[in-house]
Amino acid sequence: MAPRPSTPSALLAGPFRRADALQAGLTARQLDSRCWTRIFAQVHVHVSIEQTDEVRLAALRLTAPMDAVATGLTAAWLYGVWKPRPGEPVPLHFATPTDRGGFVASGARSSRLVLDDGDVDEFHGFPVTTPERTCFGLMTVGSLTQAVVWADAFLHAQLVCSGALARYADERPRWPGVRKVREAAQLARADAASPMESRLRMVIVLGGLPEPPLLNQPLYGPDGTLLGVPDMRYVVPWFGLEYDGSYHDDPDQHFADVVRENRLLLLGDLPLLRYTAADVFGAPHRIVREVGTMLRRAPGSRLLLPVPRIGTPQ
Repeated sequence: MAPRPSTPSALLAGPFRRADALQAGLTARQLDSRCWTRIFAQVHVHVSIEQTDEVRLAALRLTAPMDAVATGLTAAWLYGVWKPRPGEPVPLHFATPTDRGGFVASGARSSRLVLDDGDVDEFHGFPVTTPERTCFGLMTVGSLTQAVVWADAFLHAQLVCSGALARYADERPRWPGVRKVREAAQLARADAASPMESRLRMVIVLGGLPEPPLLNQPLYGPDGTLLGVPDMRYVVPWFGLEYDGSYHDDPDQHFADVVRENRLLLLGDLPLLRYTAADVFGAPHRIVREVGTMLRRAPGSRLLLPVPRIGTPQ
């Protein structure tokens, strides 16, 4: 039997330490119920509380070592460009400048970083590496595709611009991973709206095919009716690509997807290729083959260009 949830009033004001919850009368099993969200390994919050900037900062202050600078995934989480999978806590990534002593914190990964005077900012008063320094550090870890994913996310959130990111890399030519950062900065696009869209785009680009020129741009019919916003779109030939996340499995969402796809085809003359995570991670060669087949089609489709509207990105 699942543990009966308990909600002591003292724990409803905001984030709290696990030890405080146990002292307030919760058992460990009750704290692991769906009533509570685990933000960090030892910090929770009631599910009814929205994780605003203030809530995230309050949670961090409960667990951060003194004189720590948030960096890596912790900084990306603070900036709102990344969040862990449901049920997983936020990793604690902290840093200190190389000329200062380190620290030991339970559940935290600490490192000594080369931090220039302009590399540390404040997030509502808490020290954090700047968006450029945070993005650069994350881009140096993993593949070129993952580096593009990070660059796209920071660009889309308007925390950095591609020119500033490339300039930051150029000013540090001997730092590890700088070549990858430069290449990823050239491939990054601010219009990319999700990590998996970025990965799908990189499957196409790194597969040697032309990059889709339109990302998340609205498509209108002849009468000005919005037909949809395809994830990616080629103009010649005229077709689009969609990444379907897990939420598309919901019956209501699937019904809305079918209605939209039919509308795009009937009124916009736009066929769509749709892919999932299984395709991106498990069958990238098939994606390249299918997109390449579409690109070799004769460009005879009727083109419906977006109708400019006030407030609509062009």
